[in-house]
Amino acid sequence: MTYSPNLSEAHIPYDGGWTEENGTPVLLLSVPTIPIEMTTNIHKFSYTWLFEKEMNAYVLCIRLNNQEEFGLVFSQKEAGVLLLDADAYGEFTVVVTKEQLENLKEDTPYLSFPKISLTRSLLAGW
Repeated sequence: MTYSPNLSEAHIPYDGGWTEENGTPVLLLSVPTIPIEMTTNIHKFSYTWLFEKEMNAYVLCIRLNNQEEFGLVFSQKEAGVLLLDADAYGEFTVVVTKEQLENLKEDTPYLSFPKISLTRSLLAGW
């Protein structure tokens, strides 16, 4: 089943970086503006990538538990730089928190989305 997003807004990661957990690349993102509760239990999620030509950006659209939906904007000159890393060319996990990365602690709430992969758009050229 293909997921068709119905977003009214998307959020730009404030900060981000790559790390690794059990041999799997993890894209860790700080998104303070995200309207989703970080304590949400994820029973099921769907995702799709869109390419937004005017913004020259990839948008990761995620739907949680067939209800809540949000988008993350990766413009080429900002967060999109993270998608040029070698880790972004295979399967990876996306971890989202509202906290600034330098303030993360062991008990910082976050959402984790495993097995994400990006099929790059020819239109994008990056």
